[in-house]
Amino acid sequence: MEILTSEEQWKAGETAIAFGMFDGVHLGHQKLMHTAVDAAKQRGIKSLIYTFSNHPLEIIAPERIPDQIETEEEKIESIRQSGADAALLRPFDQRYASLDRETYVRFIVEHLNPRVFVIGFNYTFGAKGQGKAEDLKRIGLQYGVETIVVDEVELGGETVSSTRIRLALQDGNVHLAGQLLGRAYRIKGCVESGKHLGRIFGFPTANVQVPPKKVLPKFGVYACYAFVEGSRYIAAVNVGVHPTAPEGTVTIEAFLQDYDGKPLYGKEMTLEFCAFIRPERKFDSMELLKEEVERNCQQVKQILHG
Repeated sequence: MEILTSEEQWKAGETAIAFGMFDGVHLGHQKLMHTAVDAAKQRGIKSLIYTFSNHPLEIIAPERIPDQIETEEEKIESIRQSGADAALLRPFDQRYASLDRETYVRFIVEHLNPRVFVIGFNYTFGAKGQGKAEDLKRIGLQYGVETIVVDEVELGGETVSSTRIRLALQDGNVHLAGQLLGRAYRIKGCVESGKHLGRIFGFPTANVQVPPKKVLPKFGVYACYAFVEGSRYIAAVNVGVHPTAPEGTVTIEAFLQDYDGKPLYGKEMTLEFCAFIRPERKFDSMELLKEEVERNCQQVKQILHG
Protein backbone atom coordinates (compact mmCIF):
# COMPACT_ATOMS: atom_id res chain seq x y z
CA MET A 1 0.00 0.00 0.00
CA GLU A 2 1.37 3.40 -0.98
CA ILE A 3 1.49 6.01 1.80
CA LEU A 4 1.01 9.68 0.85
CA THR A 5 1.12 12.87 2.89
CA SER A 6 -0.27 15.34 0.31
CA GLU A 7 -2.69 15.29 -2.60
CA GLU A 8 0.03 16.45 -5.01
CA GLN A 9 1.86 13.14 -4.59
CA TRP A 10 -0.89 11.14 -6.32
CA LYS A 11 0.14 10.14 -9.86
CA ALA A 12 -1.60 6.79 -10.35
CA GLY A 13 -4.78 7.71 -12.23
CA GLU A 14 -8.48 7.46 -11.40
CA THR A 15 -9.63 6.67 -7.88
CA ALA A 16 -12.41 5.49 -5.62
CA ILE A 17 -11.85 7.48 -2.42
CA ALA A 18 -13.01 6.61 1.10
CA PHE A 19 -13.11 9.69 3.36
CA GLY A 20 -12.94 9.78 7.15
CA MET A 21 -10.96 10.44 10.31
CA PHE A 22 -10.88 6.67 10.95
CA ASP A 23 -9.98 6.86 14.62
CA GLY A 24 -9.63 3.22 15.58
CA VAL A 25 -10.57 1.78 12.14
CA HIS A 26 -13.55 -0.01 13.67
CA LEU A 27 -16.18 -2.20 11.99
CA GLY A 28 -17.99 0.82 10.51
CA HIS A 29 -14.76 2.22 9.08
CA GLN A 30 -13.84 -1.18 7.68
CA LYS A 31 -17.18 -1.43 5.86
CA LEU A 32 -16.60 1.99 4.32
CA MET A 33 -13.06 1.11 3.22
CA HIS A 34 -14.11 -2.24 1.75
CA THR A 35 -16.86 -0.47 -0.17
CA ALA A 36 -14.25 1.81 -1.76
CA VAL A 37 -11.92 -1.12 -2.50
CA ASP A 38 -14.76 -3.07 -4.15
CA ALA A 39 -15.91 -0.03 -6.16
CA ALA A 40 -12.37 0.47 -7.44
CA LYS A 41 -11.99 -3.17 -8.47
CA GLN A 42 -15.32 -3.11 -10.31
CA ARG A 43 -14.19 -0.09 -12.33
CA GLY A 44 -10.57 -1.05 -12.83
CA ILE A 45 -9.26 1.97 -10.93
CA LYS A 46 -7.30 2.57 -7.70
CA SER A 47 -8.68 2.63 -4.16
CA LEU A 48 -7.53 5.46 -1.91
CA ILE A 49 -8.19 5.96 1.81
CA TYR A 50 -8.24 9.69 2.59
CA THR A 51 -7.66 10.67 6.21
CA PHE A 52 -5.59 12.90 8.50
CA SER A 53 -2.27 12.69 10.30
CA ASN A 54 -3.70 14.71 13.20
CA HIS A 55 -7.15 15.09 14.75
CA PRO A 56 -9.22 17.96 13.24
CA LEU A 57 -10.06 19.13 16.77
CA GLU A 58 -6.38 20.00 17.17
CA ILE A 59 -7.17 23.00 14.95
CA ILE A 60 -10.89 23.53 15.56
CA ALA A 61 -11.14 23.02 19.34
CA PRO A 62 -7.86 21.81 20.88
CA GLU A 63 -9.36 21.74 24.38
CA ARG A 64 -11.71 18.96 23.23
CA ILE A 65 -9.25 16.71 21.45
CA PRO A 66 -9.52 13.11 22.69
CA ASP A 67 -6.73 10.59 23.10
CA GLN A 68 -6.54 8.37 20.04
CA ILE A 69 -7.58 4.73 19.89
CA GLU A 70 -4.66 4.00 17.56
CA THR A 71 -1.31 5.63 17.03
CA GLU A 72 -0.53 6.73 13.48
CA GLU A 73 1.57 3.61 12.94
CA GLU A 74 -1.28 1.39 14.13
CA LYS A 75 -3.79 3.31 12.02
CA ILE A 76 -1.73 2.79 8.87
CA GLU A 77 -1.45 -0.93 9.58
CA SER A 78 -5.23 -1.19 10.13
CA ILE A 79 -5.88 0.65 6.85
CA ARG A 80 -3.46 -1.71 5.12
CA GLN A 81 -5.68 -4.62 6.14
CA SER A 82 -8.49 -3.17 3.97
CA GLY A 83 -6.58 -4.03 0.81
CA ALA A 84 -6.59 -0.42 -0.42
CA ASP A 85 -4.00 0.62 -3.00
CA ALA A 86 -3.03 3.80 -1.14
CA ALA A 87 -3.63 5.84 1.99
CA LEU A 88 -3.32 9.60 2.16
CA LEU A 89 -2.69 10.96 5.67
CA ARG A 90 -2.62 14.70 5.24
CA PRO A 91 -2.24 17.32 8.00
CA PHE A 92 -5.46 19.04 9.02
CA ASP A 93 -4.41 22.70 9.21
CA GLN A 94 -6.15 26.07 9.35
CA ARG A 95 -5.98 26.58 5.59
CA TYR A 96 -7.56 23.19 4.95
CA ALA A 97 -10.21 23.82 7.61
CA SER A 98 -11.25 27.08 5.91
CA LEU A 99 -12.08 25.57 2.49
CA ASP A 100 -15.76 25.94 1.59
CA ARG A 101 -17.71 22.99 0.23
CA GLU A 102 -17.26 23.71 -3.48
CA THR A 103 -13.58 24.61 -3.17
CA TYR A 104 -12.91 21.47 -1.16
CA VAL A 105 -14.48 19.16 -3.75
CA ARG A 106 -12.77 20.96 -6.63
CA PHE A 107 -9.44 20.59 -4.82
CA ILE A 108 -9.99 16.83 -4.44
CA VAL A 109 -11.06 16.44 -8.07
CA GLU A 110 -8.08 18.37 -9.42
CA HIS A 111 -5.50 16.36 -7.47
CA LEU A 112 -6.92 12.86 -6.97
CA ASN A 113 -8.88 12.22 -10.19
CA PRO A 114 -11.87 10.57 -8.46
CA ARG A 115 -14.65 8.60 -10.10
CA VAL A 116 -16.25 7.51 -6.83
CA PHE A 117 -16.54 9.10 -3.40
CA VAL A 118 -17.34 6.76 -0.49
CA ILE A 119 -18.49 8.37 2.77
CA GLY A 120 -20.19 7.42 6.01
CA PHE A 121 -23.77 8.30 6.88
CA ASN A 122 -22.62 11.13 9.20
CA TYR A 123 -19.80 12.54 7.07
CA THR A 124 -19.28 16.31 6.99
CA PHE A 125 -16.82 18.40 4.99
CA GLY A 126 -15.85 21.96 4.21
CA ALA A 127 -15.51 24.93 6.54
CA LYS A 128 -17.24 24.33 9.89
CA GLY A 129 -18.50 20.97 8.62
CA GLN A 130 -21.25 22.65 6.59
CA GLY A 131 -21.12 20.07 3.82
CA LYS A 132 -23.25 16.94 4.25
CA ALA A 133 -23.78 13.78 2.19
CA GLU A 134 -26.36 15.37 -0.10
CA ASP A 135 -24.01 18.28 -0.78
CA LEU A 136 -21.21 15.93 -1.80
CA LYS A 137 -23.56 14.02 -4.09
CA ARG A 138 -24.67 17.26 -5.74
CA ILE A 139 -21.24 18.81 -6.15
CA GLY A 140 -19.64 15.51 -7.15
CA LEU A 141 -22.10 15.07 -10.00
CA GLN A 142 -20.90 18.36 -11.46
CA TYR A 143 -17.55 16.64 -11.99
CA GLY A 144 -18.95 13.27 -12.98
CA VAL A 145 -18.16 11.68 -9.62
CA GLU A 146 -20.55 9.17 -8.05
CA THR A 147 -21.05 9.32 -4.27
CA ILE A 148 -21.78 6.17 -2.26
CA VAL A 149 -23.09 6.69 1.29
CA VAL A 150 -22.41 3.77 3.63
CA ASP A 151 -25.00 3.11 6.34
CA GLU A 152 -24.11 2.78 10.00
CA VAL A 153 -22.96 -0.56 11.37
CA GLU A 154 -24.65 -1.78 14.55
CA LEU A 155 -23.51 -4.15 17.25
CA GLY A 156 -25.87 -5.13 20.06
CA GLY A 157 -28.51 -2.73 18.75
CA GLU A 158 -26.23 0.34 18.94
CA THR A 159 -24.12 2.13 16.36
CA VAL A 160 -20.44 1.19 16.21
CA SER A 161 -18.42 4.35 16.85
CA SER A 162 -15.08 5.57 18.16
CA THR A 163 -16.90 7.21 21.08
CA ARG A 164 -18.46 3.88 22.04
CA ILE A 165 -15.02 2.22 21.96
CA ARG A 166 -13.60 4.91 24.25
CA LEU A 167 -16.46 4.43 26.71
CA ALA A 168 -15.91 0.67 26.69
CA LEU A 169 -12.21 1.16 27.45
CA GLN A 170 -13.09 3.67 30.17
CA ASP A 171 -15.17 0.91 31.79
CA GLY A 172 -12.43 -1.67 31.37
CA ASN A 173 -14.61 -3.59 28.91
CA VAL A 174 -11.81 -4.55 26.52
CA HIS A 175 -13.91 -7.44 25.22
CA LEU A 176 -16.57 -5.06 23.88
CA ALA A 177 -13.89 -2.69 22.56
CA GLY A 178 -12.40 -5.61 20.64
CA GLN A 179 -15.80 -6.57 19.22
CA LEU A 180 -16.35 -3.01 17.99
CA LEU A 181 -12.87 -2.86 16.49
CA GLY A 182 -13.16 -6.28 14.89
CA ARG A 183 -9.85 -7.21 16.56
CA ALA A 184 -8.34 -6.98 20.03
CA TYR A 185 -7.56 -3.54 21.45
CA ARG A 186 -3.76 -3.22 21.38
CA ILE A 187 -0.97 -1.24 22.93
CA LYS A 188 2.43 -1.30 21.24
CA GLY A 189 5.56 0.15 22.78
CA CYS A 190 9.21 -0.28 23.58
CA VAL A 191 10.14 -2.27 26.70
CA GLU A 192 11.93 0.04 29.11
CA SER A 193 13.43 -0.18 32.57
CA GLY A 194 10.68 -0.14 35.22
CA LYS A 195 10.39 -0.88 38.93
CA HIS A 196 11.93 -4.36 38.57
CA LEU A 197 8.95 -5.96 40.28
CA GLY A 198 9.84 -9.24 38.60
CA ARG A 199 12.74 -9.60 41.02
CA ILE A 200 10.23 -9.53 43.87
CA PHE A 201 7.63 -11.77 42.24
CA GLY A 202 10.02 -14.31 40.77
CA PHE A 203 8.87 -14.16 37.14
CA PRO A 204 9.71 -11.86 34.20
CA THR A 205 8.07 -8.46 33.88
CA ALA A 206 8.18 -5.99 31.01
CA ASN A 207 7.49 -2.29 31.44
CA VAL A 208 5.98 -1.16 28.13
CA GLN A 209 6.38 2.48 27.20
CA VAL A 210 3.06 4.34 27.24
CA PRO A 211 2.36 5.62 23.69
CA PRO A 212 1.72 9.40 23.72
CA LYS A 213 -1.84 10.58 23.01
CA LYS A 214 -3.21 7.02 23.06
CA VAL A 215 -6.37 6.23 24.99
CA LEU A 216 -5.70 3.74 27.79
CA PRO A 217 -8.18 1.34 29.38
CA LYS A 218 -9.44 1.71 32.94
CA PHE A 219 -6.64 1.28 35.46
CA GLY A 220 -6.44 -2.32 36.54
CA VAL A 221 -5.21 -5.79 35.65
CA TYR A 222 -5.97 -7.50 32.33
CA ALA A 223 -5.48 -10.86 30.65
CA CYS A 224 -3.37 -10.20 27.57
CA TYR A 225 -1.35 -11.81 24.85
CA ALA A 226 2.12 -10.31 24.55
CA PHE A 227 3.93 -10.39 21.21
CA VAL A 228 7.67 -9.81 21.06
CA GLU A 229 10.33 -10.90 18.56
CA GLY A 230 7.84 -13.03 16.64
CA SER A 231 6.64 -15.03 19.66
CA ARG A 232 3.42 -14.92 21.67
CA TYR A 233 3.20 -15.17 25.46
CA ILE A 234 0.36 -14.87 27.96
CA ALA A 235 0.58 -12.06 30.47
CA ALA A 236 -1.17 -10.40 33.37
CA VAL A 237 -0.90 -6.70 32.55
CA ASN A 238 -1.30 -3.86 35.04
CA VAL A 239 -2.25 -0.46 33.65
CA GLY A 240 -2.04 2.33 36.20
CA VAL A 241 0.17 3.97 38.78
CA HIS A 242 1.09 0.97 40.99
CA PRO A 243 -0.30 2.48 44.24
CA THR A 244 1.53 -0.14 46.33
CA ALA A 245 4.88 0.94 44.82
CA PRO A 246 4.05 4.44 43.60
CA GLU A 247 6.12 6.93 41.67
CA GLY A 248 3.33 9.09 40.25
CA THR A 249 3.47 8.09 36.58
CA VAL A 250 1.21 5.81 34.56
CA THR A 251 2.86 2.52 33.67
CA ILE A 252 1.99 -0.59 31.68
CA GLU A 253 3.59 -3.58 33.39
CA ALA A 254 3.31 -7.02 31.76
CA PHE A 255 3.93 -10.10 33.93
CA LEU A 256 4.97 -12.71 31.36
CA GLN A 257 4.10 -16.25 32.42
CA ASP A 258 5.82 -18.43 29.85
CA TYR A 259 8.95 -16.45 28.97
CA ASP A 260 12.36 -17.60 30.18
CA GLY A 261 14.70 -15.66 27.91
CA LYS A 262 16.95 -12.66 28.34
CA PRO A 263 15.73 -9.20 29.47
CA LEU A 264 13.61 -7.52 26.80
CA TYR A 265 14.80 -3.93 27.28
CA GLY A 266 14.72 -2.03 24.01
CA LYS A 267 12.49 -4.59 22.26
CA GLU A 268 9.11 -3.65 20.80
CA MET A 269 6.17 -5.41 22.44
CA THR A 270 2.52 -5.52 21.42
CA LEU A 271 -0.12 -6.28 24.04
CA GLU A 272 -3.55 -7.59 22.99
CA PHE A 273 -6.13 -7.00 25.72
CA CYS A 274 -8.52 -9.92 26.09
CA ALA A 275 -10.28 -9.60 29.47
CA PHE A 276 -10.52 -7.40 32.56
CA ILE A 277 -9.39 -9.11 35.79
CA ARG A 278 -9.73 -6.48 38.52
CA PRO A 279 -9.42 -2.72 39.15
CA GLU A 280 -6.11 -1.36 40.41
CA ARG A 281 -5.91 -1.08 44.18
CA LYS A 282 -3.38 -0.50 46.93
CA PHE A 283 -2.12 -3.39 49.07
CA ASP A 284 -0.80 -3.11 52.61
CA SER A 285 2.48 -4.81 51.73
CA MET A 286 4.52 -6.03 48.79
CA GLU A 287 3.96 -9.59 50.01
CA LEU A 288 0.18 -9.18 49.71
CA LEU A 289 0.66 -7.64 46.27
CA LYS A 290 2.82 -10.59 45.24
CA GLU A 291 0.13 -13.03 46.36
CA GLU A 292 -2.51 -11.11 44.39
CA VAL A 293 -0.36 -11.00 41.24
CA GLU A 294 0.19 -14.76 41.50
CA ARG A 295 -3.58 -15.20 41.82
CA ASN A 296 -4.15 -12.92 38.82
CA CYS A 297 -1.66 -14.91 36.77
CA GLN A 298 -3.61 -18.09 37.47
CA GLN A 299 -6.81 -16.31 36.37
CA VAL A 300 -5.09 -15.25 33.13
CA LYS A 301 -4.08 -18.86 32.44
CA GLN A 302 -7.66 -20.02 32.98
CA ILE A 303 -9.02 -17.32 30.66
CA LEU A 304 -6.49 -17.68 27.83
CA HIS A 305 -5.71 -21.39 28.09
CA GLY A 306 -9.16 -22.55 29.16
